[in-house]
Amino acid sequence: MKPGLSTFLDLSRWFAALLVVVNHARALVLADFAATGAHGPLLRALYFFTGLGHEAVVIFFVISGFLVGGSTLQRWQQRGPDLRAYASARASRIYTTLIPALIAGIALDSIGLRWFNASGIYTTMPEPPIATITYVIASTMNLPTFLGNLFMMQGVLTQTLGSNGPLWSLACEWWYYCVFALGAYALKSAKGRRAGWALAAGALALLLPFSIMLWGVVWLIGVLTFRWVNSGAWRPHPLVGFALFALALAASRMTHGISAIETHLFAAFARDFVLGIAYAAALASASRLTRALPFAAWHHQLAEFSYTTYLFHFPALLLICAAAAQSFALHFTQRPDARGIALFAAAVVLVYVYCYTVSLLAERHTPRVRHALDTLLRARPALQVEPSRAPASEA
Repeated sequence: MKPGLSTFLDLSRWFAALLVVVNHARALVLADFAATGAHGPLLRALYFFTGLGHEAVVIFFVISGFLVGGSTLQRWQQRGPDLRAYASARASRIYTTLIPALIAGIALDSIGLRWFNASGIYTTMPEPPIATITYVIASTMNLPTFLGNLFMMQGVLTQTLGSNGPLWSLACEWWYYCVFALGAYALKSAKGRRAGWALAAGALALLLPFSIMLWGVVWLIGVLTFRWVNSGAWRPHPLVGFALFALALAASRMTHGISAIETHLFAAFARDFVLGIAYAAALASASRLTRALPFAAWHHQLAEFSYTTYLFHFPALLLICAAAAQSFALHFTQRPDARGIALFAAAVVLVYVYCYTVSLLAERHTPRVRHALDTLLRARPALQVEPSRAPASEA
C-alpha cells in the first residue's frame, strides 16, 4: 500500500475513534446545544465537531470494507479462497479485544450501579436520552445479553450489553464479514459449488434485519474502492477528493435533527451512502499521494488502539461521569463554559489513558491469538478448493 494512502487510513481510523469518544463525552458532560442559550461561532464550532460520532461510524464501515473485504477479494483472486485463514483473521481481530471489553464493561457498569447510581443513570432511562443510553442499562446487565453480544446478536436478537451501546455497529460489521465471505467464496470456488455458497449468503442476508443489510451497502463501498484504487483507473486529485469529503461531512452533520430524514429509513441511508461515496473519493485521491502525511508514526501509533478505544470507552466514560456527579455534586450536563469544557476535556483524557492501557493487555496480542488459531485450524486437513478460472475482470 502506498505511504500516502496508508497514512491517510491511519489518520482516518484514530480520528474517527476520537470523534466517537468526544461525541459521547459531550453528550454526557455538556448541555444540549439548544439549551445553551448563546450560540456564538466558537460554541457552534465546538458542537459541530463534537457531534460527528455518527459520521465516524460510517467512515469505519467504509474502512472496514476497504481493508477487510477489498484485500480479501484480491488475495482470493490471486491464490484461491481460504475460509479458514479468513475466519482465523476475523475471529482473532474481533474477539481478542471484544471478550475483555464485554467483561470490563459489565464490571464497570456493576461498580457504577452499586456505588455511583445516585443520579439513577443505570436504572432509569434519561429523558431526553443521553448519548447511547436509550434503554435502562441495568435491564441488560445479565447473562443472556452477555452471550448475545458474545455471538454478535446485539441489534438482532438482544440489546447491547449494559451501557456499551457502541457495540451495535460491531455486530453489523461481523455479519458483513460473514455474508461477504460466503458470497465471495461462491464467486471464487469451483463451479459446482457456487450455487450452494451463494444460497447460503442469500439466506443469511435475508435472516438478518433489513436495516443492517441496507447499511451493508456502505461497507461494500469500501470493497469497491479497494478495487478502484488498485485498478489503475483515474482517481481525483487529493484536493478534490478531500474537499468533496469535507462537504459531504458538513452536509451530513447539518441534516441531523431533520425529522423527515431521521424518521425515514431510506432518507437516513441515502445521507450515509453519500458520505460513504465521498469518503471513498478521499481514499482514492489519497492513493495518489507519493509521500506519507506528516506525523505518520504518530498516526500509526494512535490507529493501533482505535478498535480498543471504540469497544472500551463508553462504560468507562459513563462511570467517570457518574462518579464525578455523585462525589462532587456535579450535574451530568454542564454549561459549555470554561469549567464545563475543562470537565469535558478531562473525561476524554481519562478515557484515552484507560483505553490505551487496556489495549496493551488485549488488542496488542491479536497477532499471537491469530497465530494460535491458524495453527489450530491448519492442524486439520485443509479443504481442497479449485480456484475459479474466470478472469479477474469478470469476478
